[in-house]
Amino acid sequence: MKSTIRCIVHPTEEVQRVEKAIENIWGPIPLSITKFDEFTEIYSSNLSRNNFTILRQMVHDKRILDAVRVRLLKNLDEFTTFMYFDKQAAYAGKLRLLDNIHENPPLGSIEINLEFESESQFEEFLDWFSPRTKDGRVIS
Repeated sequence: MKSTIRCIVHPTEEVQRVEKAIENIWGPIPLSITKFDEFTEIYSSNLSRNNFTILRQMVHDKRILDAVRVRLLKNLDEFTTFMYFDKQAAYAGKLRLLDNIHENPPLGSIEINLEFESESQFEEFLDWFSPRTKDGRVIS
């Protein structure tokens, strides 16, 4: 699995606060910061499945397994998928999954891209990260 995290920092925002938002979801991970003329980008790549443990636990605790699963499946294009989380909520230590078609929060989002080598690798990750549920309970 290959993964990337990307987040735009607008001129009105502090880079350190956006870094904190990302760390609230992933814990300490290596981040690259690139400054462009009109914005700054924070980027991280080559994260392993282990780096998704905190985010996975937040998804489970918030009980949004079905919403995350649907989003990952809807965004799936061959072996690549993505999802967005609200940057402002992440800064506050909260998790808010965004509908990438209909939502665009004022401060933007944290974008996660996932690329898999095969369908089975994707399905294995999906079942680990956001397993199927029935009546609010994880089913095998």
